[in-house]
Amino acid sequence: VYLGFFLVGLSQPLYQCTPALLSASWFPENERTMATGVALNSNQLGIGFAFVFGTLLVATTDDIVPYFQFLSFIATVSFIGCAMQFDDAPPTPPSDTARVIRGTLEIKIPNLPGMFFICGNEDTEERESTSRRSK
Repeated sequence: VYLGFFLVGLSQPLYQCTPALLSASWFPENERTMATGVALNSNQLGIGFAFVFGTLLVATTDDIVPYFQFLSFIATVSFIGCAMQFDDAPPTPPSDTARVIRGTLEIKIPNLPGMFFICGNEDTEERESTSRRSK
């Protein structure tokens, strides 16, 4: 039972975080709250439908395997359909923040002296290579 709870817990970030990211890249700012709310509540609605249809379609223990096969078939067909048609972002960003998420706005991160992290710009790489040569 605990292993099942653990596996379900591993999947929750996918269900809880993905709607906000999708609404940020696909919807303008004034529609994001509604899009995120609909996506999060659709997950709960799907769970409710599974409980209702599960009790209607499973009457005996022999009905459990065909029920899970039916659910697996529906999930597989839905996944393949979404994977074939879904883009990571719309062709034109709906807002300025969606443009930043998609990466069409270039912002250079300044390299502050004394910091222990590496920014991936050309100046940092050039300084590192010259410092290695001097050592």
